[in-house]
Amino acid sequence: MKNIYFVKRFGAVAVLLLMAVGVFAQSALRTGYFLQGNPYRYRLNAALVNDQNYIALPVLGNIGINTAGNMGLANFVYDAPNGRDLVTFMHPSVSADDFLGDIDSENQMRANIDLVVLSGGFFAFGGYNTIDVGIHSRTSMNLPYDMFRFMKSMGAGEYSFSELNFNTRNYLDLALGHSHKITEELTVGARLKFLFGVAYADVMFDRMDISMNGQQWRINARGNANIALGGHYTYSEEKSINGKTAVDGYDDITPGLNGFGLGIDLGATYDLSDVLTEGLTVSAALNDIGFMNWKKVAKAGISPENPYLFNGFDNIAIHDDVPGTSIEDQFESLRDDLEDFFTLEDKGEGSESCGLGATLNLGAEYKMPFYDKLSAGLLYTHGFEDIYSYNQMSLMLNWAPVKFFDVAVSGTSSTYGTGFGAMANIHLTGFNLFMGTDCFISKVGKQFIPLENMNASVAFGINIPFGAKR
Repeated sequence: MKNIYFVKRFGAVAVLLLMAVGVFAQSALRTGYFLQGNPYRYRLNAALVNDQNYIALPVLGNIGINTAGNMGLANFVYDAPNGRDLVTFMHPSVSADDFLGDIDSENQMRANIDLVVLSGGFFAFGGYNTIDVGIHSRTSMNLPYDMFRFMKSMGAGEYSFSELNFNTRNYLDLALGHSHKITEELTVGARLKFLFGVAYADVMFDRMDISMNGQQWRINARGNANIALGGHYTYSEEKSINGKTAVDGYDDITPGLNGFGLGIDLGATYDLSDVLTEGLTVSAALNDIGFMNWKKVAKAGISPENPYLFNGFDNIAIHDDVPGTSIEDQFESLRDDLEDFFTLEDKGEGSESCGLGATLNLGAEYKMPFYDKLSAGLLYTHGFEDIYSYNQMSLMLNWAPVKFFDVAVSGTSSTYGTGFGAMANIHLTGFNLFMGTDCFISKVGKQFIPLENMNASVAFGINIPFGAKR
């Protein structure tokens, strides 16, 4: 039995992610960046010192899920003419103008999952130290406008698009951090991360030109698929590229370590009270500087010198008079056609190195002179991730009415839109509970799937603080 069909996986994940999720590479809530009692803000800036020793409740210390994107379920699902059922954007009742009018030139979806298995922080060696063992999943997808124009219209003519991409990285890490006060004003910090790769896939078509050839579509493409899951490609008995057997699937997955890497986070904070104005602190951090090297990567590719033919999308314009046709059936048919759309040739096995996707955080916090329990913070974030690079600006209002409780609210504008978030944090001696979001879901469907865009996040954690507060 085929465990992973890489083309099927690419097509299926493309469809399912459109229906389900949309990722910032972020392992802590940005809304909690300025909260002193937040035990994990050092993940945003290695210099941000916690106010107390702590140890995480195993597995429950920090659970975070974050999605982002400029598309939503409403872009791809429509009411059927009968008024009772749902149909996909490929249904003949959905006009091309209505569908394509809501599609951007570049359509991205991202999903991150972060889970802390073990974590702890303590004061020693003249500063604050942290140890983490975590599990991380990073998935991104970029779908160009012309891909949807071709799928929906498929009229005679020429179609050309590039940077069609699906990427997923899944790994464990062991991180050691230290934050140190250099002067009364300046604090610096660093985290060294040892990375252990579990699963990796990168499918990238940087060129795809399509033209009508009789009753078939002739496709000239340049693309690659690299997969590291411990298995190997299988081959099709029906497909061929200029007489060469095409890749059909991916089989014999072997759980284990399929890659290794190294990363570092650097951070600093500076109190400008004596230099500029009382209560003003600025900070900067550059996180995830490093690389991951994947071993035994199964490689496949296609070049413009090896064109192939495609018969078109035949199974997905399902009409209402077909009994028992659910929206799931329609997406299943769409997936089947997408399997034939992408054709690659086996290129052997090798290794692959990739960056971690560095993130820059620049922050400024001002404590209100009339009420020292209230502060305002501004945080700018830039992600260095090639076609997935993004910008985000967040304004936070932070309130700590008592020593054991603080709360923050945030408003954010980013490459993927705007949103509002909040975080509440209880930090008693012996017990810490936090929960929050960087972006509330504004409108969801029956399955609680975001309709308008994929911007949403949730984080939750239970930890055990101990020792005197600093």
